[in-house]
Amino acid sequence: MDDGRENLDREQTIDRLEEFQKASVRAIEAHGFELKGERNGVAVFTDKETAKRSRDTFRFIAWDKVSEVADDLIRGATQHEEYTGVVNSSKRTAEYYVRVHRSLGMIQLRVLERQDWEANERTCGHDFTPNPPISSISALKPSGEKRTVGFHVNSRQEKTCIELSLASPTAEFLTNPWSFVSDHPLDGGPRDYSLKVIFDQSMDEAKVAESSLELASRTIFELDIRNGISLIFAPRERVRVSFDAPREVPRIRFPRVKVPREVAALFSFASETLDNPPYVFLSYYQVLEHFLPMAHRRDALKVLRRELRDPFFDENKDVTLIKLMNSIERTKQVSEEDQLKVLLRDFVRVDKITEFFKSADMKHFSNKGPISGVPEVVMHLKSDPLPTQAAKRIYALRNRIVHAKDDPKYDSIPVLLPRSTEANSLKPDVALARLLATEVLINSQD
Repeated sequence: MDDGRENLDREQTIDRLEEFQKASVRAIEAHGFELKGERNGVAVFTDKETAKRSRDTFRFIAWDKVSEVADDLIRGATQHEEYTGVVNSSKRTAEYYVRVHRSLGMIQLRVLERQDWEANERTCGHDFTPNPPISSISALKPSGEKRTVGFHVNSRQEKTCIELSLASPTAEFLTNPWSFVSDHPLDGGPRDYSLKVIFDQSMDEAKVAESSLELASRTIFELDIRNGISLIFAPRERVRVSFDAPREVPRIRFPRVKVPREVAALFSFASETLDNPPYVFLSYYQVLEHFLPMAHRRDALKVLRRELRDPFFDENKDVTLIKLMNSIERTKQVSEEDQLKVLLRDFVRVDKITEFFKSADMKHFSNKGPISGVPEVVMHLKSDPLPTQAAKRIYALRNRIVHAKDDPKYDSIPVLLPRSTEANSLKPDVALARLLATEVLINSQD
């Protein structure tokens, strides 16, 4: 594909600019970007730090928006840490890219197009001048009427406005790098929408990021429950879990592994959700969970047999019968975490789990790794064998994903949010859960 670089000429472009445009370009370049020239009347920048990239990353601004982008950068506009969006604390504004499920995209936009918003939206003082809707939406309207997909609402009490409209030039510039100039998004194709939060200047700058995300989340919730519009935040980093293919691919054979249908369905569902690491993890955990009762029964039977085989066991003596009863009671009181430890101890081959951690990035599994609130795994720890350490970590991680209790007792174990940085870092833990689930399936055959 032609990358269009022959159409870029920095010096000729700068020579044609007016002084205020040159000043804006210098301001943008002072923030880590470099003007390469223009293409089709659009300013083309690239990142200065490209040493680690195989090719340049291009960013685009319409010339009539260059001053706006420069001003935002000067005032501290930065990308949000977890979601695709921009926070400008000094301006007390933030915006987050939103999207709908790909199978409902057009339908949801048609629904949104018909929405009215509260009548006091013009009293806030903001000049809400909506961009025209994307052409494919307006063309579908039988009347041919053009109506903007978006809204602008406010709260006089909170002195805050919320707006859904096409992403701002600054957001497009900072969050949409392209590898090919010929692919740039200002060629008239569909544009992205963002949910914008605009605070009063009395808002504490330090609270803009947190408060804006909270308000944006509340807005998405109400749109879903009141208006039937299901929007989701676009994650800054889109992660898809993948697994290495076997080194030697065997021939396809008639199935010999006897696996219950429901377990096979859970294992297969993980492959349907590879773009959602927490879902993949939970699918494999459910496979392990399926076998917990079996492992618990086997362990309980071991305890009973040990008591019954004791040479001093006498069914005619109360003391030995009470001892047997106590053993049975203890087996009933085993927690799910302890059951998981038993399962992995009895069903996972130590050499397999050792091999896994030898080839893994152990920094991820350390207490300095990206996942907080879960135990670390340490090789060659005499007090805890690897299967036990793995059980502790897997169970704690499961709790972080499924538990969202409003209880001070759980303050130290926050819920692991989907599409968050932690969720996007789960791949090694997902691989561990997959290995454990596979091992348990294999060794449960007898």
